[in-house]
Amino acid sequence: MTFAPGWYQTIDTDGAREREDLASFISDTFKAINGIRPRWWNLGEWSLDDLRAEAQSLEDEVVESIEQDKRDAHERMLEANRVALIHRNAKKPVSRTFKPFANLKEMLV
Repeated sequence: MTFAPGWYQTIDTDGAREREDLASFISDTFKAINGIRPRWWNLGEWSLDDLRAEAQSLEDEVVESIEQDKRDAHERMLEANRVALIHRNAKKPVSRTFKPFANLKEMLV
């Protein structure tokens, strides 16, 4: 399951550790999303189906957040390109014969 961008956590679905793995995943993912752990949730009292549903819901939220970050980065890149194009088009082209220091001696005297 996706825990955060670039991080994955495996859930042991065949053994006795599934409940503990799901509770750990839920706690860690909730903290990654919200900044705090859901200590007010007593995950030990939740059914296995409820744990699975909450874990899937949190994973979906993380995946959507990753996709939104990608879209935002793409929009920022497009805006930077638009601004660069505006600046490039606004500058007066310099002629190939431009010699800024050609009359330096006259200017210094």
